[in-house]
Amino acid sequence: MPEVQADTLIEGRTPDEVWAIVKDSSLVASRARHVVAVQPQYDQDTTFRINEWTVLLNGSEVTWRQREAAGPGLRLRFEQTAGDLETLSGEWSLTAAGTGTRISLALDYELGVDGLAPLLEPIWSQSFQAHADELLRALTTCAAQKRAI
Repeated sequence: MPEVQADTLIEGRTPDEVWAIVKDSSLVASRARHVVAVQPQYDQDTTFRINEWTVLLNGSEVTWRQREAAGPGLRLRFEQTAGDLETLSGEWSLTAAGTGTRISLALDYELGVDGLAPLLEPIWSQSFQAHADELLRALTTCAAQKRAI
């Protein structure tokens, strides 16, 4: 299963301050250029949250519904429950780092095209890396804007 990892440091923000932003998927997504939409899906079970993501990857709209669960600690795990990919899962994690917060985003995915996987996975890995990097840039922008308020 291909994996993508991205991380960044946000100076001057505590992990709890950044955690409030990470938990708001639509806030971060609204500042990521490649995200078309994040739609919350409501369920009676309050132990997790469900969001439907539509993003532009490789010039095409890719949609998936993901279940998100917080914890332990400042971690937000997610996994696809339906969508265009065979599988998609990952985790946001936050740790204190000097005077700021280190944020990591890890993604694992399967395209579901076994015969073509050797040809397509490098291209999709680049797209998912760009997706993860852009989400971290958007998160950094959100943190900077919240500081100014």
